[in-house]
Parts: sequence; structure tokens; C-alpha cells
Amino acid sequence: MPQVTVDFAAAGRVAKRSELKSIRLMAVSAQCDPKIGAPLEPNVDVKCEVARHEGSTLEIVATCQFAARTTQAQVAEATIKYLLVYEVQGSEPLAPEDITEFAASNGTLNSWPFLRAFLYGLTTDMGYAAYTLPTFHFVPKPLEKKETAEKPKSETENAKPHAKA
Repeated sequence: MPQVTVDFAAAGRVAKRSELKSIRLMAVSAQCDPKIGAPLEPNVDVKCEVARHEGSTLEIVATCQFAARTTQAQVAEATIKYLLVYEVQGSEPLAPEDITEFAASNGTLNSWPFLRAFLYGLTTDMGYAAYTLPTFHFVPKPLEKKETAEKPKSETENAKPHAKA
């Protein structure tokens, strides 16, 4: 099942200020071998990246790489790109790493139903059994361990200066 590791706190800082305004199909490239009609063994990779962030507009490109094999050979492939446009509220600047986490999580979350519908129709149009994208799973990034225990001082740091007599 597809999954991505996300820092939910970082993504949430952007998500609470953002609203999805539009999603548009940007580009499609697909081909298949119509001579082979066996059941498909699909492989799907989705990557979401920030395309532009200016003022209150945040644009994310979701790129889906789809490849399908049979037991004989690779028979179908496609690249599908969607442009997601968000409006960001507030004038406070967003941290670049928060925007990156938001792109990975919300870009995937918001584009996934469109990709599912597109691949379902594409595979049937190619003459194969309809392919339904599985549920996408997000995995929380582990929290970084912070040094809370104070390091022991060396003997020279512990020594008190002697008063001169």
C-alpha cells in the first residue's frame, strides 16, 4: 500500500491557514501494449512538490508515475500531473520545511481521488481490468530526541578556584 512519512505538526501549521481553491489536470502521457491482456501488476508512485508560493497563493504539483506489468512484461505506463492551488490566509510567513510537509501530505490527500478516477478510466480504456488505487496511508515522522539530560562536567569544570592566601 502506498504511504508517505509526514511531520503532521509542520503540515498542520500550513493546513490550518490554507484552503484548496482548484485542482487541474496539467499533463498526461500514457501508452500501453494492446496485444497483451493479462491481469495487471501495478506500481504507483506519487510525489507532491511546491511549484510556487507567492503572497497568498501556494501551488503544488502532484506527479503520479504509473507502471503496470503482467507476468510477461511491462504493458502500460502513464505520467499524470495535477496542479493544486491553495489560498493561504494571514500575513505571517510560513517556514519552508512546513510548506514541504504540507505539499507531501495535503497535495497527496487532495489529488488522490482524482488520480484514482483517472487511473480507473485509463486502465479500462486501455483494455485492461479497471485499476483502483488503494487507500493511501500517512505515517507520522518520529519525533526527534532532544538532549534533556545535562552532560556531566569534567573534573576541571567541577574544580573551584582556590583563593590565594
